[in-house]
Amino acid sequence: MIFVITFFLFASDMVSIQFIYTDLDAKSVTISALISKRGNIDNNFISYLEDKYQIDFVSADNYSPLFGDEVTYVIAKEYHPIVMGEKVMNISISRTTVIGYYN
Repeated sequence: MIFVITFFLFASDMVSIQFIYTDLDAKSVTISALISKRGNIDNNFISYLEDKYQIDFVSADNYSPLFGDEVTYVIAKEYHPIVMGEKVMNISISRTTVIGYYN
Protein backbone atom coordinates (compact mmCIF):
# COMPACT_ATOMS: atom_id res chain seq x y z
CA MET A 1 0.00 0.00 0.00
CA ILE A 2 2.85 2.40 0.78
CA PHE A 3 4.33 1.72 -2.65
CA VAL A 4 1.00 2.55 -4.34
CA ILE A 5 0.62 5.82 -2.42
CA THR A 6 4.20 6.82 -3.21
CA PHE A 7 3.62 6.00 -6.87
CA PHE A 8 0.51 8.20 -7.00
CA LEU A 9 2.31 11.08 -5.29
CA PHE A 10 5.22 10.76 -7.72
CA ALA A 11 2.78 10.66 -10.64
CA SER A 12 1.04 13.79 -9.35
CA ASP A 13 4.41 15.56 -9.25
CA MET A 14 5.12 14.55 -12.83
CA VAL A 15 1.68 15.68 -14.02
CA SER A 16 2.06 19.00 -12.20
CA ILE A 17 5.48 19.62 -13.77
CA GLN A 18 4.09 18.81 -17.22
CA PHE A 19 1.14 21.15 -16.62
CA ILE A 20 3.46 24.01 -15.61
CA TYR A 21 5.69 23.41 -18.63
CA THR A 22 2.70 23.40 -20.99
CA ASP A 23 1.33 26.53 -19.35
CA LEU A 24 4.68 28.31 -19.77
CA ASP A 25 4.82 27.23 -23.39
CA ALA A 26 1.36 28.67 -24.06
CA LYS A 27 2.22 31.92 -22.27
CA SER A 28 5.45 32.21 -24.26
CA VAL A 29 3.47 32.43 -27.50
CA THR A 30 1.56 35.45 -26.20
CA ILE A 31 4.66 37.02 -24.67
CA SER A 32 6.56 36.59 -27.96
CA ALA A 33 3.78 38.40 -29.81
CA LEU A 34 3.75 41.22 -27.24
CA ILE A 35 7.54 41.65 -27.43
CA SER A 36 7.44 41.58 -31.22
CA LYS A 37 4.71 44.23 -31.38
CA ARG A 38 6.21 46.42 -28.67
CA GLY A 39 9.73 46.32 -30.10
CA ASN A 40 11.59 46.79 -26.82
CA ILE A 41 11.85 45.41 -23.31
CA ASP A 42 12.04 47.72 -20.31
CA ASN A 43 11.51 47.28 -16.58
CA ASN A 44 7.86 48.40 -16.73
CA PHE A 45 7.12 45.86 -19.46
CA ILE A 46 8.88 43.09 -17.51
CA SER A 47 6.87 43.97 -14.39
CA TYR A 48 3.67 43.91 -16.45
CA LEU A 49 4.49 40.45 -17.83
CA GLU A 50 5.40 39.06 -14.42
CA ASP A 51 2.22 40.39 -12.80
CA LYS A 52 -0.18 39.43 -15.57
CA TYR A 53 1.17 35.95 -16.32
CA GLN A 54 2.49 35.03 -12.83
CA ILE A 55 5.93 34.13 -14.17
CA ASP A 56 9.53 35.20 -13.64
CA PHE A 57 11.02 36.91 -16.68
CA VAL A 58 14.54 35.71 -16.05
CA SER A 59 16.62 37.22 -18.84
CA ALA A 60 16.63 38.94 -22.16
CA ASP A 61 19.69 39.38 -24.29
CA ASN A 62 18.74 42.53 -26.16
CA TYR A 63 16.76 45.29 -24.42
CA SER A 64 16.92 47.73 -27.37
CA PRO A 65 16.44 45.61 -30.49
CA LEU A 66 15.90 46.97 -33.97
CA PHE A 67 13.31 45.82 -36.50
CA GLY A 68 14.14 42.27 -37.56
CA ASP A 69 16.41 41.50 -34.59
CA GLU A 70 15.98 38.32 -32.61
CA VAL A 71 15.31 38.55 -28.89
CA THR A 72 15.88 35.53 -26.67
CA TYR A 73 14.18 35.41 -23.28
CA VAL A 74 13.59 32.94 -20.48
CA ILE A 75 10.42 32.64 -18.45
CA ALA A 76 10.22 30.53 -15.32
CA LYS A 77 7.92 29.42 -12.56
CA GLU A 78 8.62 27.75 -9.23
CA TYR A 79 7.16 24.40 -8.21
CA HIS A 80 7.12 22.91 -4.72
CA PRO A 81 7.25 19.13 -5.27
CA ILE A 82 5.38 16.67 -3.08
CA VAL A 83 7.72 13.67 -3.28
CA MET A 84 10.47 14.44 -5.80
CA GLY A 85 12.55 16.47 -3.38
CA GLU A 86 12.57 19.01 -0.61
CA LYS A 87 13.95 21.88 -2.69
CA VAL A 88 11.84 24.18 -4.83
CA MET A 89 12.09 23.33 -8.54
CA ASN A 90 12.48 26.17 -11.01
CA ILE A 91 10.84 25.19 -14.30
CA SER A 92 11.90 27.43 -17.15
CA ILE A 93 11.73 27.66 -20.92
CA SER A 94 13.75 29.73 -23.36
CA ARG A 95 12.15 31.27 -26.40
CA THR A 96 13.20 33.55 -29.26
CA THR A 97 11.09 36.12 -31.08
CA VAL A 98 11.72 38.43 -34.02
CA ILE A 99 10.95 42.12 -33.58
CA GLY A 100 8.33 43.31 -36.04
CA TYR A 101 7.17 39.83 -37.08
CA TYR A 102 3.81 38.84 -35.69
CA ASN A 103 1.00 36.91 -37.23
